[in-house]
Amino acid sequence: MGRKEKVYNALKELCANITLEHLNKGFSGFAAMDIGEKIRVSRSNVSKELNRLLEEKKVIKLKGRPVYYLDKTKIENILARTIEEGSLELNSINELLKPETETTTTTTTTTTSNKLEDTFYSLIGSQGSLEVAIKQAKAAVLYPPRGLHTLIIGPTGVGKTMFAEKMYQYALQTGTISANAQLVIFNCAEYADNPQLLLSYLFGYVKGAFTGAVKDKKGIIEKAKEGILLLDEIHRLSPEGQEMLFLLMDKNIYRRLGETEEIREANVLLIGATTEDINSTLLKTFLRRIPMIIKIPQLRERSLQERLQLIKEFFRGEVKNVKVPIRVYKDVMKAFLLYDCQGNIGQLKADIQLTCARGFLEYKKGNKKIVEIDTPLLTEYVYKGLFNYKKYRDEILNLPDVNKQKYYEFTEAQKEEQLISIVDDYNISERLYQEISEEYLVYSQLGYSQVKISEILNKYIEKYLEKLLKKCISKKEMPDKEELFKIVSPRVYFSVETALKVAERKLKKKFSKKIYIAFSLHVSALMERLINNRSVTDIDINKIALNNPREFAVAKLIRQILEKDLEIAIPQEELSFIAMFLYAVDTEERCKHNKIGIIVLAHGERTASSIADVVNNLLGTKDCKAIDMPLEVKVENILEITIEEVKELDQGKGVLLLVDMGSLVAFGEIITKKTKVKTMSLGMVSTPIVLEAVRKCLLPEMTLEQLVQDLQGANPYLGRLATNRVKKQVSISKPKTIITTCLTGEGSALKLAELLRKALPDLNEYGVRLEPVNEKSFLDANINIKGDILAVVGSVDLNIPQVPYISVDEVIIGEGIKRIENLIYGEKYHGTNNSKDQGTLLDLLKDALIFLNPDKAYNTVNKSFHYINNKIKVENYRGKEIRFILHCCCMVERLIQGEELPYEQITEVIKGNIEMYKIIKESLEIVEETFGIEIPDTEIGYIIDLFDTL
Repeated sequence: MGRKEKVYNALKELCANITLEHLNKGFSGFAAMDIGEKIRVSRSNVSKELNRLLEEKKVIKLKGRPVYYLDKTKIENILARTIEEGSLELNSINELLKPETETTTTTTTTTTSNKLEDTFYSLIGSQGSLEVAIKQAKAAVLYPPRGLHTLIIGPTGVGKTMFAEKMYQYALQTGTISANAQLVIFNCAEYADNPQLLLSYLFGYVKGAFTGAVKDKKGIIEKAKEGILLLDEIHRLSPEGQEMLFLLMDKNIYRRLGETEEIREANVLLIGATTEDINSTLLKTFLRRIPMIIKIPQLRERSLQERLQLIKEFFRGEVKNVKVPIRVYKDVMKAFLLYDCQGNIGQLKADIQLTCARGFLEYKKGNKKIVEIDTPLLTEYVYKGLFNYKKYRDEILNLPDVNKQKYYEFTEAQKEEQLISIVDDYNISERLYQEISEEYLVYSQLGYSQVKISEILNKYIEKYLEKLLKKCISKKEMPDKEELFKIVSPRVYFSVETALKVAERKLKKKFSKKIYIAFSLHVSALMERLINNRSVTDIDINKIALNNPREFAVAKLIRQILEKDLEIAIPQEELSFIAMFLYAVDTEERCKHNKIGIIVLAHGERTASSIADVVNNLLGTKDCKAIDMPLEVKVENILEITIEEVKELDQGKGVLLLVDMGSLVAFGEIITKKTKVKTMSLGMVSTPIVLEAVRKCLLPEMTLEQLVQDLQGANPYLGRLATNRVKKQVSISKPKTIITTCLTGEGSALKLAELLRKALPDLNEYGVRLEPVNEKSFLDANINIKGDILAVVGSVDLNIPQVPYISVDEVIIGEGIKRIENLIYGEKYHGTNNSKDQGTLLDLLKDALIFLNPDKAYNTVNKSFHYINNKIKVENYRGKEIRFILHCCCMVERLIQGEELPYEQITEVIKGNIEMYKIIKESLEIVEETFGIEIPDTEIGYIIDLFDTL
C-alpha cells in the first residue's frame, strides 16, 4: 500500500463516526498533523498526499490555519446529496450545509463589488487600521495584466503571511489568477546559510549543475507558475539571489541552475514579507522592481475596539480546543485590552492560550462544568494592564459591553462573528488540553496533592508554550557586539567564535552566548599576560587530561585555531584552563548552586552598582552583587548589611569581597570571625577585575583561595588591546573608502568586497565603506579622491597618488588583510605566515560562487592554468594563479547563466596576441567540456588582459 492510500484510509477511519450534528456544531474535519500522528508520517508528507487526493476529487478541503480535510464520500452520505467539483475547497463548513438553492440565489442580493470584497471584509480592522493596506492589496492584485509585485512589511506577529494569503484568495475571487493557480510559500531564512541550496530550491536545477545534482529538478517558481509566490523573510535572500529574480520579475522568464540555452516561462506574482528595514537589507535595483509596499500596523497602532474583537476571536478559538464553555471575567478582558503586548497579535494570542491552559487545569482539578478565567490566572505582565485603566479610561467607556458585562461566555453553540484576525503561526495544538487531562489523571492516581499537581502541570504548560512566546518577545539578555568590542578586540571575539563552533561539533553540544563572551574575555586576558611575559598558575595538566580526555583533546584543537588566527604562542599550561572551561559548560547548572559568592563594595552612591551592572550585562548573569557605601553612611551600618548579604550568598565555597579602599579591606576577616563563612577581601577593585572574578566562577574546581591568587596576578587593564581602536574611532573626522577592483565587470570586485567585510566585521564603526569598481567605471564615476580613499584592493592598480595598492593574491596568501587592518586601526601585527595553501582561496570561492561546486571549479580551472604555465612559464606564479582562478570561476558561472561580457575591438586584441590567444583557447577546452559551455572570444580577451597586467 502506497503512502497516499495510507493517508486516505486514515482520513476515512477518522471520519467514520462524524454525524450531521457534528457538522452543524461547526466541526471542520482533521488536520494533516492528526492524520500524520495516526499513521506515523510527517505532517508535510501527509499534506502532499492530501493535495493529491484533492486533485482526484476524493477529499474536501477547508481553508484556514490549520487546513482541515474531510472524506468526500462520507460527507455526501451525511448530506444525502452529491458535492459538486467546484465545492471541494471551502472557507467554512457552513458553505456545505447551505441548501443548494441558497447558494444559487444569494447572489441576487449581493452586488458584485461586495462579493469581491468578502475575502478582506472579514478581517478584523478592514474598516479601520487595515483599510489602507487592503486598498493597496486590491490595487496590487487587480493591476493589469497580472498584478504588481508587492512587499509586505511589519514586525513579528502582525500577520504578514495571513495577509498574503488573503491577497491570494482575492486574486482567485476576482479571476486575476485561475482557479487552479497556487499560493506557494517559501521561507528564505531556512536556507540563508546555504545560498546555493536556496537558489536550487527556488529556480530548480539540471543534472550536473553542481555536486549532488544527479537529475533534473523543478524549482518552486515552476510550482507557482500562473499563481503567487510568497517569499517570507525575503531579507535573507542573498544579493545574488535577488539579482537572479530580475529576469523573472521583468520578463516572466528564468533558467534553472546549470542551464545555458533553454529559457523557461513562469507568469508569477511575487510577494515578499520582511520584518527588516528594506532599504538596508534589499538591493536598490531589487526594490525598484517592487512598486507596491504594504505596511501591516502593529497591535499598539490598532484601536481598542479592534483589539477587543481580536481577544474575543482568540477565546472563541480556545473553546473549539477545550470542547467546553469558557467564561472570561471583566477584569481579565480589561487586562488583555490594556497590557503592553510587545509581540503584537502573535503574543496576544499566545498569552490568551497560556491563560486558557491554566484555566483548563483548574477546571480539571475542580471537576467544574465550565472553564473560568479570572485575574489570578493571569501572568504578572498581563495583570499589569489593569494599572493602565486610568490612562485609557475614556476609550474603555466607549466599549460599553466591557463595562456592563460581569463576564463574557464563549460556547461552541454561539454563532461565530464573521471576523478573523491576521495572526500567523501562533497556534497551540489542541493536544495540549488532552495531555493536561491525561497527566492530571496519572498524578491523581499516584496520590499527589492538588497543590503538587498544579505546580507540576503549570510548569508543563509554561514549557509547552515557551517556544511560542519566544517568537513574540525579544528581550535583551546579552550585550550587542558593539558593547563587547569596547572591552574585547573584534579580532579576538571572532577567533574565539570560530574555535568554539569547532568545539561544539566535536563535543556535540551547544554553547550559550554567555560562554562565547566569557571565553573571549579569558583569551583577551591571556594575550595581556603574554604581552607582559607573565606565566599562568601551575596546574596538574596530566590530571586534567586523564579526568577530562574529550575536553582536553578539543582544547588542543582550540589552541591551534587561536594560535593561527591571533598569531600568538599559547603555553602548554593553558590547555588545562581551556579543558576546564569546556568541562564547566556541562556543569554550569550544578555550579549555580555551588559557586563562590562575589560582592562589590565601593564608596559612593552608585559606584559598586555601576560596576556590577556592567559585569552582569556583559556575562549575562546575576552572580555579581553590589553594596554601595555613600560617604555619609557609617561603616558599622555597611558592615551589618554586608554580613547579611554574605550569609545569603554563601553556597559552601565562601564569598569574595571586591572593595575599593580604606576600612572595607578589613571586612573579609571580620565577617569570617562573625559568621564562620569563609570570606576574603581584595582591594583596588576595577571593572576588569570583577569581570575576571565572575567569569572564573564558572570553573567547578575553583576555590576562594585560588581565585584571590589569580586576581592578585591579573592585569588590571583588561581590554587594553581594544584601546588603540577606540582612540582611532574617536579621531574619525570623515568617512574613508576602500576600492575593490577587477578587470572585467564589478562581479569579482563585489565578491572581494564581501570577503573584506567578513574579515573586517567592524568597518562601519570606523567610517570605512567599500566601493567595488572596474577601471572604466572608476574613471567614469569621477570619484573625489581628496584624502578619502584608504586603499585600492584587487586585480587592478588604479595608480592613485598616495594611495596604497594591495593585490588580491596578497589578500589571499600574504599580508593583505593585516596591511588593511593597519591602515584602518593603526595596529601593528608581528609574525607572518606565508605558507597558506589553496584553503583560503577555496573559502573565497565558496563565498563568491552561487551554485557551482567550489572544489570542482577550482580543480578544473587550475588545470587550465597549469597548461598555460607549461607553455609560457608564468612568472610570479602564485599571484597569477590566484587571479586567474578567481576570474575564470566567476566567468564560468556567468556564462552558465547566459551573461556574456562584451569586449570592444576584440579582433585587434587577438591579432596582436595570437600566440597567447591560442594557448588560452586550448587551455580552456577542459573548462568548456567539464561545464558544458562555450567560452567566447570576448571573454578570452579579458584573460589576455589579465596576463598582460599582472
